Amino acid sequence: MSLFAMIFAGSVAAQDGPFRSHDGTVFSFAQNQHGGVLTSIGRQTAAQLDVGDVLYLGRSCDAFSTEFGDGSWSRTNMGFLVEFPGLRLGFPDQAIDIVPGNRCRI
Repeated sequence: MSLFAMIFAGSVAAQDGPFRSHDGTVFSFAQNQHGGVLTSIGRQTAAQLDVGDVLYLGRSCDAFSTEFGDGSWSRTNMGFLVEFPGLRLGFPDQAIDIVPGNRCRI
């Protein structure tokens, strides 16, 4: 039982990437002084993002994309979510750690 708990805890712990969204888009991740940057490095046919598209995630739970404009991101019980007008990406069983505590939590 404790082995299962350690494996599960490791799967949702903060990571440096790569990240995979629910639609199959794969992202690299880089943390910086303002938050983090997700860059699309691969995608499935149905994905809305192209390789090289960038999503900026701020420490104030804000987000920005040159294609989709201003948005937001939040932690969830099952991963994290990035939302823009016309785009909603879930990252199940994955976590980023760019803000302390429970900020950016829905």
